Amino acid sequence: MANYPAHEEFFQLASKLDGEFIHPMNPEEYANVTATWNIRVTGLPFAHIMAQSVEDVQQTIAFAKKYNIMVAVRSSGHSFIGRSTHDGALIINLFRMKGKKFNLDSVRNMAGEVTLESGNSWLEVYEAVDKQVTYDTVGNVQRRVIVGGSAHTVAMGGYTQGGGHSPYSRQIGLAADSLLEATIVLADGRKAVVNEQGTTITTLDGASSTSNDNSLFWAIRGGGGGTWGVVTDFTFRLHYAPERFRHVIVNWALTYKGTAIGSDDVRFILKQLTTLSSQWGGYFLVSGAQLTADAKGAVTLSLIHFGSDQDASNHEVDALLGHNPRVNQFGLTDTNYTTFLEYEATPKDGPSGNAYIYNTFVQSDIGQNTTKLDQLVDFLLDSVNPPTDESALYCTGVLIGGKTNEIAEGATPVNPKFRSGLMSMTCSLSWTPNNGQDSLYINHALLLRDGLSKLGEGSYFNEPAEDLDDWKQQFWGNSSTYDRLLQIKRQWDPDHFFWCHNCVGSDDVTSG
Repeated sequence: MANYPAHEEFFQLASKLDGEFIHPMNPEEYANVTATWNIRVTGLPFAHIMAQSVEDVQQTIAFAKKYNIMVAVRSSGHSFIGRSTHDGALIINLFRMKGKKFNLDSVRNMAGEVTLESGNSWLEVYEAVDKQVTYDTVGNVQRRVIVGGSAHTVAMGGYTQGGGHSPYSRQIGLAADSLLEATIVLADGRKAVVNEQGTTITTLDGASSTSNDNSLFWAIRGGGGGTWGVVTDFTFRLHYAPERFRHVIVNWALTYKGTAIGSDDVRFILKQLTTLSSQWGGYFLVSGAQLTADAKGAVTLSLIHFGSDQDASNHEVDALLGHNPRVNQFGLTDTNYTTFLEYEATPKDGPSGNAYIYNTFVQSDIGQNTTKLDQLVDFLLDSVNPPTDESALYCTGVLIGGKTNEIAEGATPVNPKFRSGLMSMTCSLSWTPNNGQDSLYINHALLLRDGLSKLGEGSYFNEPAEDLDDWKQQFWGNSSTYDRLLQIKRQWDPDHFFWCHNCVGSDDVTSG
């Protein structure tokens, strides 16, 4: 490329930054910041800009536009289809932006609010929120929670812009529903502060203007990350915590001494999940785990109750906990935690590796649709059988619905099926890296993707298959939502400077 900058020009950019410029000539550092959780999609960018300020982001965007260099935005590297990396790109890496600012006297929200820079992991956020303790007028303790995921290392950028589900979303909504405000660096380098009331733009020379255009705020609450600009901070509502978090874990075996014994259990469990009130959230998991020498494969419930011991809804899980306790139930724990942080010590992030994931929203009518329920049970039981001994299959269903379904349709771009569903079901085929059989596993995963898609409606933007012909319909549910998102994209980024795979505008050839 005749216009590609010389190394000296890159180093001139680096000299202006508050953060660090990491390139392949520092191989150890470069490898550490380049690796993604899905090794298979790890790109080889030209360099990482480890931003530490909004100005770093603005400088990088100006440089990339001057020389026509692709930019990708990354905070934690959890995009399993590689949206946050690209060969030859400049990566605006927000990992080191860790600022946190609490306002417990917010006029916008009774429980307070917090502004978080985009490099914070959810575990870092929970540790900070856990310290925000006040007392009401009669001396009762008031703790706070924030809507976030259970994965320790995931950051909030892509998570929130894709909607963001949580183990207690059924009680207090999606992350996008709690978003009050955000700061975004636009494709032309200007800074935008966006909220429900409108947008305040600050130009590069410091001039500021405000309008009542809240289109960009609407778009980032479910329209997907990576395409609107670089969101450098998010301001979220805090929520008052319940008296305690009750965490129930129970496992049932799928096979015993080679004989399948789990289909009735899976069917019963799924039907019971459709009866739970919104105080219950958590996870439904199916895997090929070895439970004992004779028992292989497991259905696991990891349920969280958001409330107190006096709530009648506690008894909604009694039938589940009493189901087949002596035949193929392997392990049951029932623990109360005072804070969500105490619970958060129990989940563990999975290791990085090669993977192909696929997702759908299983709808709440599955309990009444006998045919579809049987098909889902058969699919789940088959899905724990990997194609080789060097691979593994598992499915995780995050319980959704409840209070998430009380948001008016169209208030955010979130797919309505995300709100009305029983669970967001994501399955993964993972395999040993560098075994030279990627195509074998991907082809197998594509068959499973097609099978799962017939059992639900729509797909989660943050956990999709990467090969979706109808991705616009899958992510947003209808053409009118996508058309509105595309108009907003053209308004704020008419030259399509920001691009990512199957993101709004990624196949658009019209500008202006």
